[in-house]
Amino acid sequence: MSDGHSGFLCHRAPTWRNHPPTVPKIALLSDIHANLPALQAVIEDADRLGIRDFVFMGDIVGYGPHPAECVEMVRQSGAPCVQGNHDYYTVAGSRHRGFIPNDAESRANPVWAGIHHAMRELDGDDIEWLGALPRVIDIPGAIVAHASLDDPSRWKYLLDSNDAATTLDVLERLGLSIGFFGHTHRQEWFSRPQAPGEPCGEDGFVLAPDKRFAVVVGSVGQPRSKDNRASWTVWDSERRIFEFRRTSYPVEQTVAAIRKAGLPAHSARRLM
Repeated sequence: MSDGHSGFLCHRAPTWRNHPPTVPKIALLSDIHANLPALQAVIEDADRLGIRDFVFMGDIVGYGPHPAECVEMVRQSGAPCVQGNHDYYTVAGSRHRGFIPNDAESRANPVWAGIHHAMRELDGDDIEWLGALPRVIDIPGAIVAHASLDDPSRWKYLLDSNDAATTLDVLERLGLSIGFFGHTHRQEWFSRPQAPGEPCGEDGFVLAPDKRFAVVVGSVGQPRSKDNRASWTVWDSERRIFEFRRTSYPVEQTVAAIRKAGLPAHSARRLM
C-alpha cells in the first residue's frame, strides 16, 4: 500500500530534539509491536547501562496485545520517533473505513488482526500522534528510518546487499555515512565498500569514516531469529561504535496476553 508520497526528504525531521544527547550513547529501539513486557525490559536494561537517550524506529503497534500501553510509554519518553508501516496502516485504517481488509480471512491474518486490535485500543489522540510521526530523522552522526530510504511509501526491506544498495545510494547523495533501520526484525549491517566494521567488544563494531553503512537494529517485540530475546542497538556517536544488544523478558506474559486478546496463535508462536 502507498500513502501517495514519494521521495524521503519531505519526511525528514531536521533536528535532534532541540538539544544534543546528555551522553553520546543512544538506545535505538525498533519494531516494538505492542509487546509491553519486552519494551519495559529493554528500557530497564538501557537504564542499567546508564543510557538515558532513546530513538524509537517505528512499528510501535501491530501483532502484539499492548498497543495503547506501548504508545503511551513511547510518547511519555519524549524521545524522537519515526513512523513504521504498522503505525501507518493503523492510522490509515482509523481514518479511512475500508482501507484495512476486514473479512474472516483477513481477521485471521497476524498483520491485519494486529492492526484491527490497535485500531480498537488506541484513542483519537494516539492516532493523531502516530499519524504525525516523520518517516526519517537526523540523530547525532547518523540518519534513522524504519525502512529503505529510496521509496518510503513502499516500506522496502533491507534484507541483503542488493536491497541495501539503493539506501546506500541515498546516503551517498546526502553526504552521510551511517543510517540505522528497522523493519526486518533482524540485526545486521551493509557497507560500501563492502567491509566489516572493526570489532569492539563482544557485539560492538567501529564504523570507519571512509565507508557508508546501513545498520539494521533488530526488533524489541518480535525478533525473527533463533534467539527470542528482545533485540536492539546502542549507538555511540562520538566513537562511531554500534553494539547489538539482546535482553531477556517474560515471553510467556506476552504470549498469554496475545491469547487473551484473541489475536492469531501465529503471533504467539513467533515469540517462542
